[in-house]
Amino acid sequence: MENIRISVSEGGRQDDLSVVRVDGVIDTLTATQLEEVLDRLYKRGRFKVVLDLAGVDYISSAGWGIFISRIKEVRENGGDIKLANLVPNVYEIYELLEFDNILSAYESVNTAKTGFGAEPESDSNSEKKKSK
Repeated sequence: MENIRISVSEGGRQDDLSVVRVDGVIDTLTATQLEEVLDRLYKRGRFKVVLDLAGVDYISSAGWGIFISRIKEVRENGGDIKLANLVPNVYEIYELLEFDNILSAYESVNTAKTGFGAEPESDSNSEKKKSK
């Protein structure tokens, strides 16, 4: 299996918003790395997270479980998890599993940020795919 690459960016106009870029495959071998990154954010009180999944071709049940497992805690702390840039086959599974009833998916990181009330930056013409 492929390795996973994860990078986090914070700040900008919305100081309490974190963007987590993931590249690779999210499966049972790599999911714990993503979970550790998200746990570090949550421990620092950063509950508004955009997951940029443009570089992710596959998410196993272990990966989807990470997104869902702490959503209640995240929302109780005034935050949420927004998914951005899902490739077509990942988006298809997202809909098939009916995660669109739990998590919002957006066409870009910028439109996902607007889901938190942030002002649009440069791609203001993009529309969100789903919203909750």
